Amino acid sequence: MDISWFHLLSANVEAFLTLTQTSPLQTSQQPSELLKSLLSVNVQREVSLSNIVIVAYLLVSVLIKRSSFLVAFFVSWMLFELSVFSTLSEASLYLLTFSIYSYVIFCNGLTLKTRLACGILLILSITLAYDAYFYGIDGVYGASETFVYNNIQHLALYAHIVLISTLVPYRRISDGFRRFIDSISHLARNSAYIVIC
Repeated sequence: MDISWFHLLSANVEAFLTLTQTSPLQTSQQPSELLKSLLSVNVQREVSLSNIVIVAYLLVSVLIKRSSFLVAFFVSWMLFELSVFSTLSEASLYLLTFSIYSYVIFCNGLTLKTRLACGILLILSITLAYDAYFYGIDGVYGASETFVYNNIQHLALYAHIVLISTLVPYRRISDGFRRFIDSISHLARNSAYIVIC
């Protein structure tokens, strides 16, 4: 499940209202040019969220020395971004995302919290596939604005935040920080060159 599947059709209602309330005297742009600029700002913000999640997965993959979560996110991101997969319906893409994360949930050495977080992503994938299949018109998701469609960015972002937070090795990080502080205090106690006031 990735958070970059945001379509140009999902522009904020507020942006559209500001477009309709702006008079031609207030702006030198045509309404279509103003709408394109508003949509490009919206898409840039969503792409940056996707980049932040990719960097978070990359950092966690380096910390835990396991790249399966980064690969799962990257492959699901590619499903929605590459034009090769544009012939598939969105429900099919969500089901492919479901199959990717169902593989990840069975990796060895996962904690119960990580399995539950993967389960949340699996449930979200099935929900999005159901919503796209039954409420989308002619394979276009978002033709009817459901609660799930309107909150797709937030749901996917929170699901990935939960998964990333279960992967972070908090104990190992705190132990490393504690060893670093202990080594500095040991140097301070045993060195004639460090003066502590």
